[in-house]
Amino acid sequence: MLPETAPIRFLALNASHRQAVATIAHAAFRDSPFYAQTLGLDESAFSHYWEEFFELALRDPNATVYALERDGEIVAALALAFDGFPSIWLAVRFLTRLLLRIGFAKLVTYVRFALKYERVMRRPAREHGLEARGLWLFVEPSADSRLGSRLVREVTELVRLRGKLLNTGFIDASNRALIAFYRRNGFRVLPSFELSGMRAGRIERWLSPPAAGQGR
Repeated sequence: MLPETAPIRFLALNASHRQAVATIAHAAFRDSPFYAQTLGLDESAFSHYWEEFFELALRDPNATVYALERDGEIVAALALAFDGFPSIWLAVRFLTRLLLRIGFAKLVTYVRFALKYERVMRRPAREHGLEARGLWLFVEPSADSRLGSRLVREVTELVRLRGKLLNTGFIDASNRALIAFYRRNGFRVLPSFELSGMRAGRIERWLSPPAAGQGR
């Protein structure tokens, strides 16, 4: 565990961070039955998924992975997607690479989840350009859990200044601590629904536009 006195830096990640952030994501979600069941991936397949997901997200111009870093090590990260993510050719590349690593059966289960996810997360067309969708948020297991709130605050202000007025996300609706976390950070938790035998939910937060004179 890194010393809590070390300074923390906020940054946007690039492709060189792929393996480091994938490793932390795998550790953060390793014991989550919700994501294992809804995505249909066992621990080995999930490890491959993270590597390929960040290969996609860190290269697509319509996604950004933000992080908090201490002493050169990532301690929390948030993957954010905007209208147009994923680009078609990068999505095809992602699925092809994932197929080679996890096999056809697991890929089919994952694609079914992805299609269901897109249906439940779909917004009216007039909101597409306003939306910043949180894909994954996680904190390195040995780090201070309050870093999650700090990262959400940093990213929320950044996307607001970019002119995005709607933050959305998908959560494990059976996780009361997670629900409380998002409510503390200003999100509305929408009614839960069944997905692959688990209780899933959506969150949203409408933001005020930037004041006159603030950059975008």
